[in-house]
Amino acid sequence: MDQQVISTTIPMLILGLGWTGSFLVELLTSLHITYAATTRDGRNDTIQWALPLNSSDAIDVSLLPYARTVLVTFPVLTSEAMNGLMDAYEKRHGSAQWILLSSTRIFNGNPSDRHGPMDPLKDTSGRMHAEKVVLKRGGTVLHLAGLWGAQRQPRNWVPRFGTEEAIQNKLLNRQLHLIHGWDVARAIVAVHQNLKRGERWIITDGGCNDWIQLILAWGAPEQVETARRLAPETLKTEDSLEQIAEKGDVKPRLDSREFWDAFDLEPTEFLEVPWR
Repeated sequence: MDQQVISTTIPMLILGLGWTGSFLVELLTSLHITYAATTRDGRNDTIQWALPLNSSDAIDVSLLPYARTVLVTFPVLTSEAMNGLMDAYEKRHGSAQWILLSSTRIFNGNPSDRHGPMDPLKDTSGRMHAEKVVLKRGGTVLHLAGLWGAQRQPRNWVPRFGTEEAIQNKLLNRQLHLIHGWDVARAIVAVHQNLKRGERWIITDGGCNDWIQLILAWGAPEQVETARRLAPETLKTEDSLEQIAEKGDVKPRLDSREFWDAFDLEPTEFLEVPWR
């Protein structure tokens, strides 16, 4: 069945209504902000649409309505694809505000804020090419820390690290930076309402969690035992795992204060880890 094209201008178009979109839709609805969204299969009354995998293919935007803000939630892996999407959309509808979601992988300093340092070698997917396009054309890039909320629960991540090498890596790199889906939605709406052109921002909850505490709280007995055995040599300490966790000396590596200050917001959702 042919899809009906939305003919009126709307505040926001969400390209890729995935996990983040579920929180965003709830917030937009509560604020009475009209939106449209796409999915690959058109489920749940969304527009069936996908960006072509081949960046040289023509991009059909005929089903996409005109929106003040276009939010791209999925990775765009080439500058050609990003330019092609923006060109096609703006040729049909006129200029729009663009927001591109990304990760914090490229920030490798200790600490790092939104200005860097950044390591292009950590961009294994090629996202930086599209990010540069969005920034050059006056859009915003939001670098999101570890996403959690609803079905994404950090307690379910702990079993992934079952080998000695993986646990040792968590002992050496104890910071876990998070941002809840609800706060991501609030951040997106804030940028939509007050776009600061050509800026990239780091989005975290302002702190960080300690992987040792997560292992103590939610690790299998063998994971905890492995961590206990490795900690003295790895961390050069005679303290127990609990004593190490109790010190609370893990400091955030990613600094997101500029974002929250610039938009006069504070994060509201924080992970509680019952490790004691």
